[in-house]
Amino acid sequence: MRRRSFCTDQADPGSPDLEELRQKIAEAQEQLQELDDKLKASKADLQQAIRRHSHDLDNENKYSYTKFALSLLHVPDNLERAIDSVKTDELDECEDLKREVEGVKKIRHTVEEALAKFGITKMKALDADFDPAHHEAMFAMEMPGKEPNKIFHVMEPGYMIHDRTLRAAKVGVTK
Repeated sequence: MRRRSFCTDQADPGSPDLEELRQKIAEAQEQLQELDDKLKASKADLQQAIRRHSHDLDNENKYSYTKFALSLLHVPDNLERAIDSVKTDELDECEDLKREVEGVKKIRHTVEEALAKFGITKMKALDADFDPAHHEAMFAMEMPGKEPNKIFHVMEPGYMIHDRTLRAAKVGVTK
């Protein structure tokens, strides 16, 4: 049996030369690198989209009942007004009125607890610094001895829903 030699000193005239093959390999490696970079960028974009979507879903769940909660805020407001409308001397004179006011206070407390379960809390505005993100100034007055931009009167309490303002407090501010 005769052995064939695959090594020849002379290149086949129809075969590509070595430099041309090296060029094609370099182009293929470059193309592979570009595709690898695109794949990495696509993966990063996908991860960012997943994070953004997750954040949006969290916010949707966290704040989905904002309009409903806003429509309920008149309930604790009116319960507070009912309690405040009764004078202390009237309470001392009438035991029935005293029991009714205590009942209204319990209802108000129950409503506030129910709102708090959903992250809705009343702002503490009195004597705080005025913050337009949380307060709506209804009027301003000169008050000697008081710092400017301090809240001295709350006309309507404000409420937060988690870390956002649900309803701004309507306040009077010092000049």
